[in-house]
Amino acid sequence: MWQSQNEGYTWAQLFPKETILAFYHHKYSNDRAYLITNSDKFYYTTDTGRNWHSGSAPNPPNGFSAQILQFHPTSDYLIWVGQKDCDGRTSKCRTEAHFSRDNGRKWTYIESHVRNCAFLKDTQLDADPTTILCESYARKTDDMRKMGKNPLELVGGANFYQRKKRMFEAIVGFAKFSEFLIVAEVTSRLFNDFSTILNVEIVTAQQGRPRAASLIGRLELCSWKVPSFGASRNARKLLFIQAMGCCLNIHRRIPFLNRPRRHCSYI
Repeated sequence: MWQSQNEGYTWAQLFPKETILAFYHHKYSNDRAYLITNSDKFYYTTDTGRNWHSGSAPNPPNGFSAQILQFHPTSDYLIWVGQKDCDGRTSKCRTEAHFSRDNGRKWTYIESHVRNCAFLKDTQLDADPTTILCESYARKTDDMRKMGKNPLELVGGANFYQRKKRMFEAIVGFAKFSEFLIVAEVTSRLFNDFSTILNVEIVTAQQGRPRAASLIGRLELCSWKVPSFGASRNARKLLFIQAMGCCLNIHRRIPFLNRPRRHCSYI
């Protein structure tokens, strides 16, 4: 990792003895950045790189393509998704998520077997600042390298995950756009062509809803017919993106890809 403080005229190598796996720029604070190593050590700056400090994570960064660091509008709040028991031939390899409220000085356990964890609060999403959302696998005993069919649930927890609640039983993923939270839920139903329905819900955080009163409110729904057999992980991700675009096309009149099998309904 190399750094220049004069627009590239000169360069200095940062931590040459370390193996740097990733660089994260704080989403809400321009003067903060993080360097992730291949161990539980990371480096951070709070003054645009003039000074770097070392920190200790609760475990090494995960090797499952999950985002390692998640941020919060309150700059010191962080979520770290690492991995545990993944050395050698152990059968308990899994991801583990932890949060910190002091920029990584102290970490508190959230959940294991997660694909993604993030704070619900965003700049434009006016929600409980203590709520954490996790894409969490239902079975916690599986080795994540040999997961097989294990439903991915959306779990939300207020008070920094102390009061957690399952919001959706089978999802593809969730995302935050502007003032909306988007959840893609897979619901198996039988059709002539043996397909499933991918329901994408765009919800606000200001209004109550019995199913998830503390998290989500007004509902706009998109339905997308998805082949239920043999869909790869990349195909599921692509369908998630396409379906989100379908919803946004209705709500904001944003042009999107013209797909002959696309069906959107607005509630």
